[in-house]
Amino acid sequence: MDDLLQIYERLQSRITFDEFKEKVQEKIDLMGGLCDEKTASKLVAHDLGILDLIKIDEISRDQKNVSFMGKVTQLNETHEFSRDDGSIGRVANIIVSDETGSIRVVLWDELADLVKVNEISVGKMLNIRGYVKNGYVGIEVNVGREGCLEFTETEVDIKTKTYSISDITSGMSGINIIGKVLSIGEIRGFSRKDGTEGLVSNITIGDETGRIRVVLWDDHAKEKFAPEDVIEITNGYSRENYGRTEIQLDRYGKIEKISKEVIYCDHITKIADIGINEPYNVIGIVTEVGDKREFTKGNGSAGKVANIRISDDTDGIQVVLWGDNADLVDQINIGTQIKIIDGYAKSGWNDRIELNVDWRSEISTKDL
Repeated sequence: MDDLLQIYERLQSRITFDEFKEKVQEKIDLMGGLCDEKTASKLVAHDLGILDLIKIDEISRDQKNVSFMGKVTQLNETHEFSRDDGSIGRVANIIVSDETGSIRVVLWDELADLVKVNEISVGKMLNIRGYVKNGYVGIEVNVGREGCLEFTETEVDIKTKTYSISDITSGMSGINIIGKVLSIGEIRGFSRKDGTEGLVSNITIGDETGRIRVVLWDDHAKEKFAPEDVIEITNGYSRENYGRTEIQLDRYGKIEKISKEVIYCDHITKIADIGINEPYNVIGIVTEVGDKREFTKGNGSAGKVANIRISDDTDGIQVVLWGDNADLVDQINIGTQIKIIDGYAKSGWNDRIELNVDWRSEISTKDL
């Protein structure tokens, strides 16, 4: 009976318990007694459109429809928009969490109205059925007319997961992470398509597993940090930008300085171990220095590029220096030791791997 009650909790807004038990018995009879009460109750739930509940960390982009339970841990105001047919739509984003993680849930129209009138609020427990989509901030679940959202009294134990940098892959949302500030970029202004102005900046953070760039939008771009500060990021999301995974932090996320020790050291890769389409940190000796060349970019601005070759005790590799990094050829000689942080390995001339050093990379030299 306990199993029956547990499954019925997900159906109580649609059917009475007596009706549910009657349908379960009908299913047992239909199966000729070949299934037990628990199996029959699951079949009834499926017939009524309730999929098997999964945990949030089991939701992936290759799934279509999912059903899960979680607690509302964050919500944002409902926004209106105009559809192509002239009608007005409504949309609201909420963050739902369970003991395995968090995910953004997008509510449309009548369901978005529940946020506006405060029927959906932080702390509410929900059963959710919707379709998985790779949204702007990573994987999200959309709930519209074909989906379902129900309130439930069942509680889940929310445990906020803090990721290590090596855990971060493109398409994640609900990222909580702690890292040491390694470098800080400039604040830049930009114009959005709707005519409004925005701000963006970036910092690079590291922990004992690696380093990653964090893009800060609007008010977060004005946050004041210094190298060696330890910061905590809550509810970020990750995207791939020119082959590198970055953490993005918009108005739905949070960043703050904390008092905690974080150990970071550069992980150096031997040249012979460099693969393709990955960022690497390397140390090598300059064995060839090419000429610096200027060119015109697609947007009409001027660019610079230069090639050098470096070697370590395992192999050698061509290094392509872009932008201001190309000026390095005026300062180095054969035999100079060079350290490259966050160079990106790509397929180059004759399909040979080359290491690209651009504005996201760091480079330093030492005369031996």
